[in-house]
Amino acid sequence: MGCGQLVRRYPQTFVDLVTLLHERIDIVGIVAPEFVRLGEILLGTAGLQKNSVKFVSGQTSAMWVRDFSPIGALKRNGERAFLKFRHNHMRNRDDLVAGEVFRSQLSGRFREIPLNLEGGNLLTNGAGFGISSKTIISQNSARMTHSEIGDILDRKAGVRQWACATPLNAERTGHIDLLATFLNPNLVAIAEANPDDDPNNTAILNDLAGALQGLRTGAGEMKVVRLPMPYSGDTHFRSFNNVIFANGLVVIPAYPGTDAKLTLRTKDHFREWMPDWEIAMVDCDEIATKGGSLHCLTMNVPLASRSVTRSDSLEAPAVDPILPR
Repeated sequence: MGCGQLVRRYPQTFVDLVTLLHERIDIVGIVAPEFVRLGEILLGTAGLQKNSVKFVSGQTSAMWVRDFSPIGALKRNGERAFLKFRHNHMRNRDDLVAGEVFRSQLSGRFREIPLNLEGGNLLTNGAGFGISSKTIISQNSARMTHSEIGDILDRKAGVRQWACATPLNAERTGHIDLLATFLNPNLVAIAEANPDDDPNNTAILNDLAGALQGLRTGAGEMKVVRLPMPYSGDTHFRSFNNVIFANGLVVIPAYPGTDAKLTLRTKDHFREWMPDWEIAMVDCDEIATKGGSLHCLTMNVPLASRSVTRSDSLEAPAVDPILPR
């Protein structure tokens, strides 16, 4: 978890997340040394133990750890690996810090991937099918073609089948995790805009949903469901797709400044689609103005190894494997 900006600027979001997550997963928080004490004070004030978060010193400028961290993956034999993409942004120090933290704290082989790609722009179903936005093409077009990008994703990152979507209109990151979420290997939730408020993004999202519906993948035919997307008249996209999965708990962003009916509908959808999971929400109205939400703040790290199933032996490594337990 990127904790530097969180503990300084969004302490309530930090406390809310740790309260929900600390009993389900181990949390490693990257934070500048001078703010470790502040993080501990916030935990204590909330009645949480200091060891609820393992703070690791790292001087980063952003809290969006998903976009400058190595991506956790599983090899076909069940062993953990980390995919280290190149990053086409101005946070080179953050990249170096995150890499050092992962190497010092987490075991697993690191695999260099010669593509410019931020973590928020790659989702996979854990069975070799991945989605990114077309931003990946523009970020790599000076060095390679569309087909060469797909070949690298296949050979280096285990993405055997790749869908490339049009990014949201007027959204500044171009990341896929603001408009899509894998709920299990053959179920994907795509955002749905209101055509009266946002006809351009309605068309983009409907086209993506139509392209994915019924698509044959290594996990079977893909089924598409739709999540409402609040209107973003201020260009800050408040996405319900940008969630955290934590061992039987789904944490969904809440946006109190938007239509309350959309929030209730979102919770009902997740209860229907993931009946064996608990559902919780965290107010993300403020952090959304900075260009991201919950998924962007965190990077899931799989266990160092897991037992190999038939699917594991046949399919490719997983990025964010979302498999109900």
